Amino acid sequence: MTYVDPETRAKAAAYGHPFASEEIIAAGHDLAARVCRELQRAGLPAHVRRPQEPSRPGASVEVENQGEHAGGLHVRWSAPELGVAGLRAAAERQDPAAPEWKRYGEVVVLMQTALIGVLRLAGFSVVPAEEVDDLAEGDVYVHAHRPS
Repeated sequence: MTYVDPETRAKAAAYGHPFASEEIIAAGHDLAARVCRELQRAGLPAHVRRPQEPSRPGASVEVENQGEHAGGLHVRWSAPELGVAGLRAAAERQDPAAPEWKRYGEVVVLMQTALIGVLRLAGFSVVPAEEVDDLAEGDVYVHAHRPS
């Protein structure tokens, strides 16, 4: 299976943002499938997110295809209904501290803690994603390797 088509790979390399090798990306997808299985075994909805896919409730697992963390995963808790309601309330009131938006943020933080706990119990090397990417607040990062 090819994860990144040659044209996209060549363009990214030309702009200085090369993709990882197909082997590393394939290993990341294998890791993503194992992470989803463990989350599902714990009773949590989980899926590997595909490009251009609409947001679904539950744990959305994305494989890192570029950069120093290639092969690792970002796991994001998705509560689309709650998120849309919070965003709508904040926009309508022009208040970024709208209670509905705060509630959504608090749910994401609670679920980050739960996801980290479940995945660590299953033996994965996991940290809050902001430790590897300061823009990924609320996400979970699963390292590309399992601890020995």
